[in-house]
Amino acid sequence: MDMIPTSTNIFFPSSVAASATTNDPVALVLPDFGPRRSVMAFSIRTGGCSPRPFESLNFSVSQGDEAQNVGWNYEALAKRLGIDAGRTTPCRQVHGDSVEFIDSIAEISPQADAIITTTPGIYPAIKTADCLPILLLDPVHRLAAAIHAGWRGTVLRITRKVLRLMKSRFGTDPTDLVAALGPAIGPCCYEVDEVVLKPFRETIPEAEQFIVKSESRDTSRESHRLDLRGANRLELIREGVPTSNIRSADLCTCCNPALFFSYRRDGVKSGRHLAVTGFIP
Repeated sequence: MDMIPTSTNIFFPSSVAASATTNDPVALVLPDFGPRRSVMAFSIRTGGCSPRPFESLNFSVSQGDEAQNVGWNYEALAKRLGIDAGRTTPCRQVHGDSVEFIDSIAEISPQADAIITTTPGIYPAIKTADCLPILLLDPVHRLAAAIHAGWRGTVLRITRKVLRLMKSRFGTDPTDLVAALGPAIGPCCYEVDEVVLKPFRETIPEAEQFIVKSESRDTSRESHRLDLRGANRLELIREGVPTSNIRSADLCTCCNPALFFSYRRDGVKSGRHLAVTGFIP
């Protein structure tokens, strides 16, 4: 898979907030990959102002962080990306395959696991702490989409659904699309059981290539681990997105505690990352 070169794609802010450490990176970004005047970025956990256990660039209040901290973190990320924090539009994710189309900023975030907009200056965003974030840009129709693909969304084939909606509703040619797959839990750590394996095998084409078998870390039994990134990357390719138009941050959230939050590693008190995309007016 293609690797986002972190040496050129991490933002290093001079300062973020009074309580934040200076010169911390804020996000993995793709400055030379997307169309002109667009943004594709995946936050990492440093450069914000949230206290432990959410330190420091956390984007969710659901686990107990203060709303003021999260608001400051939105401002910090938006400033470094050159966008308006108030125009960033996350969704209330339900681990399904619902897709919301937006053309204005709503008071209440839409309940969905993917957002599509044709409006420059609105920035679809999703939150993750192990699930796979996927960002799409159509430079011809100025169309932007953000997808939350955990195992349930992957089984429901949410990536394929979004691509087909973009084609049927807006006339997107998949050969024009650029796609970015962000940090997520990798097959090195994402051990699953039959509750996940059974529907995965039933719905995902060539499913076995995305199931890694090895000895369990805890027992001598066989361990099964999922490659969410690989499964969703194949969905993009099967729908016509050229491999040269796909970038993937092959970084495991669970393996890298200094860079990423991880629900699998840290439990319910894990913070949340933000993946954000869109066209700048």
